[in-house]
Amino acid sequence: MNILKSAALGALALSFAVTAKADVELTYSSWLPWTHPVNEAIYIPWMEAIEKESEGRITFKRLPKPVASPPAHLDAVRTGQADVAFTVHGYAPQRFAAYLFAELPLLGDSAVATSIALQRTHDKFLADKGYYEGTHLIGMNTHGPGVIHHSKKHILSPEDMAGQKMRTGGPIPKAVVEAWGGVSVAQPAPKSYEILSTGVADGITFPYESLPSFKITELVPYSTYIPGGLYSSSHFLVINEEVYNGLSDEDRAVIDKFSGEAFARLAGEGWDKINAWGLGEAEKAGNKIVTAPAELISEVEKLNEKFVADYFEQAKAVGVDGEAIYAFFKEEAAKLAAGTN
Repeated sequence: MNILKSAALGALALSFAVTAKADVELTYSSWLPWTHPVNEAIYIPWMEAIEKESEGRITFKRLPKPVASPPAHLDAVRTGQADVAFTVHGYAPQRFAAYLFAELPLLGDSAVATSIALQRTHDKFLADKGYYEGTHLIGMNTHGPGVIHHSKKHILSPEDMAGQKMRTGGPIPKAVVEAWGGVSVAQPAPKSYEILSTGVADGITFPYESLPSFKITELVPYSTYIPGGLYSSSHFLVINEEVYNGLSDEDRAVIDKFSGEAFARLAGEGWDKINAWGLGEAEKAGNKIVTAPAELISEVEKLNEKFVADYFEQAKAVGVDGEAIYAFFKEEAAKLAAGTN
């Protein structure tokens, strides 16, 4: 009897050990506060979906502080400082020159359409280029149309930008501001309130979401919206490659289920939702929001011709076919926006 009891207890202990080994806790580092709408609308739902689908085998530990600066989060995941994180292609424009097409002006007003089109473009043209070495790519998305926000006036012509200090977060808004005679102020997004409230910057280029998210709605009460966006920004989510490869087949399948186009759709829907919320908050605050006049749109189109040509050259320099990439992306985005794909 004692022998049987001992054997049963041993088997039970072994069972618990196997179960414990099967459970996986992944650390997630976010350079945005966990209460930020981007986390609440996209990354937390993504984590919760995986936790639910895996029946609790996979859980996420949300680190209380970011392990690195926003641009350094790719390396942080690669080196194991965190298991999972997202960052922005535009934070490393040389490394991710092939993705600049997703930051250009006039891409569209639906983050769902541009996000899925971006993912499909990556899958078709860029998945084998090794840009995410040391990590496993979950997926990517855009944040939707970028808008010009200013503390004192609307920007209705290039002349209105002359001499203005504008915080910009990527190569395209920087190029626009400088082409129109403004001064680009390079600071991380979380410092937006500080630089606007102290006068370091006169204005900022952001999607609508960022106004309430960074508590700057009242600091920049003048917004100029360019249909299709003055610019966009492309983001991507990665997991440490060794961690991903070390998962069981069953758990990798769970991660994969919420990767690629599935992630792009979730993220695009999240961005469309929070951009609409940001616009609504600005309207409730009494901000003066206008659509750019035809003359300014024409100036954006002229700049975009140069940006597209520059992208083709940069893409060629890194060994990819920029013309094919851009044409495919635009076609996919148009189909998705029209609901035909």
